[in-house]
Amino acid sequence: MGAALLAVGLELLIGIVIGLIVTVIGLFFGNIIVFDSIALAILAGFLSHGLLGVHPALAIVIGITVLLGLLLLHRTRPGFWIIGALLSLLWGIIFSSMAYEFSGKDMVWTYVVLALGTIAVFALHLRARS
Repeated sequence: MGAALLAVGLELLIGIVIGLIVTVIGLFFGNIIVFDSIALAILAGFLSHGLLGVHPALAIVIGITVLLGLLLLHRTRPGFWIIGALLSLLWGIIFSSMAYEFSGKDMVWTYVVLALGTIAVFALHLRARS
């Protein structure tokens, strides 16, 4: 009986994790502006608490403020172009650093993935904006 409950619980946990992963991937490709804003808001909250020692409740307020600020900035023309370009470049750098490690430190792969990753993510930004 106990083993059966454990198996069902483990199966449920695996289903939840897979569902969360699919949701995050869908959000990334479906609306990267919202994904970027949420990711940066979470990062701002954690960093303000972890690095600056801000109280957890205030760190949550900081995260929410960053989220709302980024969403509002993305609605303006200059804000969209500046934030979209910088975050696209950041994603390109993240992808290229993975290519660098996976390719045995091959710089050709690194630069190609940097360029293609940045262009692809910027195209996602343009699609999300329209």
